Order: sequence, then C-alpha cells, then structure tokens
Amino acid sequence: MSFSVNQQNNPVIPGLPEYAFGGDYNPEQWPEPVWAEDMALMREAGVNLVTIGVFSWAKVQPTEKTWSFEWLDRILDLCHENGIKVDLATATASPPPWLGLLHPSTLAVDADGVRMAWGARQHYSPSSEIFKRYMLQLVEKMVERYANHPAVVMWHVGNEYGAHTHRCFSEESASAFRAWLINKYGDVDVLNERWGTAFWSQWYSTWDEVMPPRTTVYFPNPAQQLDFKRFSSDAMLELYKSEVEVIRRHVDAATPITTNFMRMFPHADYWQWAEHIDVISDDWYPDLADDEAYIEGAMGADLMRCLGAGKPWLLMEQATSAINWREVNPAKPKNAYRRWSLQQTAHGADGILHFQWRASVRGAEKWHSGMLPHSGTDTKVWREVSALGQDLKKLTPILGSRTESQIGILLDWSSWWALELDSRPSTKLSQREALLDYYRPLFQAGYSIDLVHPEQDLTGYKLVIAPSLYLISDAGIERIRAAASSGTNIVFGQFSGAVDAEEGVRVGGHLMGLRDIFGCYTEEWHPLIAGDTEEIQVGSARGQVSGWTEHIRVLPETTVVATFQSGDLAGLPAIVSNSLPTSKAWYFGCTPDRTLMAELLDKICVESGVAPILVSLPFGVEVTKRVNENGVFVFLLNHTNQTQRIEIGQQSTNLLDGDVYAGAVDLEAGLVKILKLN
Repeated sequence: MSFSVNQQNNPVIPGLPEYAFGGDYNPEQWPEPVWAEDMALMREAGVNLVTIGVFSWAKVQPTEKTWSFEWLDRILDLCHENGIKVDLATATASPPPWLGLLHPSTLAVDADGVRMAWGARQHYSPSSEIFKRYMLQLVEKMVERYANHPAVVMWHVGNEYGAHTHRCFSEESASAFRAWLINKYGDVDVLNERWGTAFWSQWYSTWDEVMPPRTTVYFPNPAQQLDFKRFSSDAMLELYKSEVEVIRRHVDAATPITTNFMRMFPHADYWQWAEHIDVISDDWYPDLADDEAYIEGAMGADLMRCLGAGKPWLLMEQATSAINWREVNPAKPKNAYRRWSLQQTAHGADGILHFQWRASVRGAEKWHSGMLPHSGTDTKVWREVSALGQDLKKLTPILGSRTESQIGILLDWSSWWALELDSRPSTKLSQREALLDYYRPLFQAGYSIDLVHPEQDLTGYKLVIAPSLYLISDAGIERIRAAASSGTNIVFGQFSGAVDAEEGVRVGGHLMGLRDIFGCYTEEWHPLIAGDTEEIQVGSARGQVSGWTEHIRVLPETTVVATFQSGDLAGLPAIVSNSLPTSKAWYFGCTPDRTLMAELLDKICVESGVAPILVSLPFGVEVTKRVNENGVFVFLLNHTNQTQRIEIGQQSTNLLDGDVYAGAVDLEAGLVKILKLN
C-alpha cells in the first residue's frame, strides 16, 4: 500500500542509529578471559548489537533462593566499554531444572497426558500460574537492575514462543481454556450452537464438561480443535504481555521490547501478537534441500514487514552456515550467506543478526554454525561474516525506508489452522503451499507483494488474492465486499470461503455472502488422489492440475475462464471471472501448473493495473524497491549460476562498491547489487 515518505526515516532501534549487526551472545558458556577476545573480534567484524541472556535463567538464579547477577554486570559493562549495544533478554525462555523439580505442575502435558521433563528447553506450561509467578519475579529483578544500563537499547522477551510447547493439555490448561471459552461465548448453550455439539451426542450441560481436544478414539470436534489453537496462541501471548507490563514499569516507551517470530510458523497467530510488539523480529533457517528456499525467504520477510505495518524489522536469528536440527545439515552454498542476508534487507529488515556469536563446543547445538566458528578467524565463515558487517555499514542511507505494494495476499492463522485439521475433504492441503502457489509467480515476475489479514482495510490495493482462504469471518466478507466496491480486483483460490469463523458451513453452502462478487459457488469438492492429474484449458492453452478440483456452478453473466478437459468434471468450469461495476473477481476451483498459473496471474495483474518493479526481469533474478527521503533504492539479487543483465532504465549507483551504471546492469552469479537511482 502507499505511504508517506517523509515520516519513515526513524531507526528500527532508537538507541542504534545504524544497521544492526550481531547476534545471540552467550558469554556464560565461556571462561571470562575469552570475553575480552570476543569484544576485540566483534569490533573487527563490525558487530554493534548482541542479544544476551536468552537461556541464562539457571545462571542468574541457580537455586530458588539465590541470585547471581555479577557476571551479567561485568559482561554488560564490557559491551558498553567496547561500543556494543545490547538487546537484553529477560532470561525466561528456558526454566532451570530446580523449578521443574520443586513444581512439576509447571511442566507441559501432551495430548496423551504425558508430562514433559526438563532437560531440553521451553518445557513449561503456558497456563501454569506457578511458572508465571517465578517468571515475573525474574523479570522484575532483571529490569530493576538493568533498566538504566547504558548498553541496553532493547529488551527481549522469551524466545521463539511455541517452538516446542505450543499447547498444553494439563488440568490447569483445561481450566484456563474453559475461562477463555466463557469469555468468548458467555453461555455454554452458545458454545454448543457454535461448536455443533448436537452431532455425535457432544452436547455440554455445564462448563466443567468442556475439555481440551485430548487424544480421543476418533476425530475430535473441529470447532473445539480450532478454538484450542486460538486459546493456545493467546495463552503464550499473555505470558509475553505480562512480561512487557513489568518491563514498562521501569523502562520508557523509547526503548523497544521484542520477541522473535519464526515467520511461517503454524502455532501462533502473529497478526494478534504483532499488535503488542514494538519491533518485529524474526528467525529464518532456510531448508538447503529446497532449491527455492529463497522464494520462501522473500515471502517470510514480506510477512514480517507487513506484521509491522510496513515498518522496518529485524532478522533476529539466522545461521552463518550449517544448522544442527534437520536430518541432514549441509553448509550454506557459495555466496548464499551474503545473498540471503541482504535479501532480508531488500524486504525491509534494518538489522541482520545470528544465532550465535561464538559456536558452542558442548550441548545440543554445538554443530550449529556461529559467527565465530570452532576453527577461529582463519575460516571462510569468519571472512564472510566480516565482509557482511562492512556491507551493512554502507547501507545507512536506506535505514527506515519502506516498500510500496499494489498486491495483497491474504493470510489468516485461524483459516490456516482450520484448513489443515483432520476430517477435511483432503488432508493433503497445505496453507504454506497454497500461499507459494500464488506468491511464487508474482515474485519471479518482479512484483512487490504484501501479506495482509482479511479483516484489514483492503481498499488501498489494486489486487487482492486469497489462496485457500478456507475460513472467512463475517468481518472478512465485509472487507472483501468493500474492496471490490472501491475498485480492487479480487482473486479467490481453491477451497476458499468454505466455512465461517467457528468452522461451520454457512446456511446455503459455499461462498454465501460473496456469490454476487464471484458469480459462482462450488456445488461439490472433488479432491484428487495423490498422483492423479486433470487437464484444464484456458483459451488455446492447456495445463494440468493436481491435488484438488471443484464442481463450480456459475451464475448468469459470469465468464468461464478455464474448463476441465478430463475426468468427471470435463467440460465444467475450472476458473471463472465476474465483472462488477468498479472491479473484477476471479474464482479458481483448482491450482494450475506453474507455467499456466504464471500466465494467468500476469494477465490478471495487467487487467488490475499492477506493474512489476522492472519489466523483462531475467528468471532467477529478484528485485525489490525501498523508498525514503534519501531516495529510491533497488535491490537486485542473482539466484542463478550465471551472469544476468538487468535493464534499470536510468542511471544508478551501487551502494556496496560505488560503481555507477548508465542503464543496464550486469549481475554476476550469486551476487547482489543495491542501487540508488540517480
């Protein structure tokens, strides 16, 4: 969407008016004599921000009654003396063993009733009041001691909420779930109606009968499952908010508070979380077995930018090379570390941080690469880290810049959760894959893309796309209708608009409330068995679809864009369009193959008046644009193994090396240019 350039040049961290560069620093893992060497090497690499204390609860509070802050005092002072700013964690991410031993009720319980043990991390139950009491006691002591420390420019709460215990099924969690439901529905009879408990004799007479969806003999109630996912996200969010409340009693609003997201993470509703976070922060660990990991890297970065309403954000964690937790963990290929890091800046990140500064020599993550490898400074990784630190120093003019997009892709965590429950027409549907099916061709063609919640104002976009928006609320329907009335073109992908906010089919069937917008509805779902395909035809072009088809019924005046050419649906509509007074809408009852999808979306973009950032972009080259009062900045990233020529259309200067180009730019394999348009 559009924005005012004159208001966007604030640093993402007010106490750090430059690109943030650094990572998690765990000095408690090392003898103190090593700390001085760390400081010298951080300065050499250009590190200006470190996150300290994420997993240090047991070090700060070794027993229930004892505290040990002196080591933390010394390391914070040392950072300050060396000009290195600190993102100080509240240390609550992983409770110490003594807490689990003294209070087993703080430990999470799975759906089978098994209580988790300590010995890993994040083993707490989000609903445990005892855990919360000890947690807030620690936060209070941390903030009282360090609220005014000159090194601290940001506070860091928790770590990757939900990564390991996104749900808890204990009795205490069951009680909290019932309280959440009472707050939502008020009366148990309302819950019965919204959950459809008349089915299978599930009718509840009292609130005490309502439980989390623990392991059952057959399918649980899908509305119950959906609400428990919502509750579980909210329970974790309440922990975060309670810590923020303590911090804010001692720290003014100029010092931001954050926690680290995990971009396309399925267990926390980041739209709700983002409202309570000062600086959006994110962890990204691409799958090196995926040749298109960079596409998801771009989509995830765009999501982070949009969660913060377009403001710059921080890449809080990434690996310099290998990780340790997939089945096979290769080193990053040549040029990938630099290119993927700068890709995140291309999509709005004003800081590049890592896990972690110095690679551990013991523990579960000792094979997770660090900025400073086991083999020291005479290594490829160290040279790449130091070079990236120098690159980021050259990007100061870009700080605070924004991205403008005319395309919005809809993402709703509630819909995601509901889409991927059991008891569907197909359990092979994936929200991530559905998003990529539409994001990928637009990204490859050089369009700028936002990710948007369906209940946000959509009228500022020229084109809004909903890939498999299975669940849509009444408020979402009204937003779609308002956008269409304002002139925004709308695309709905397969299995969209199927149920309401509580996972119920609207009376009358598919697309009720939107049938006049799309000029159609689906009479019956026709999911395909794995490996099966059908053919569709669009004009003279033919393509294949797999996974899903629909028996679409069209209303009068609706245009059939594509028809099925094989199978039981042969001759019936596969894709339709409907012309409205001020806009146009398309409904896809399938997902075409990549070639045909790209052609269709290109035509839709042209018809919607949406233009790519650059025309004739070579395949495998990524382009983004950021704008602020200092100018217009175009990022070019070559994800191919050969030199590519890109036509810019005007003179530009590469911020990374100062080279000036008259128009066309030759971009070597695997490299990046960041151009200021002259």
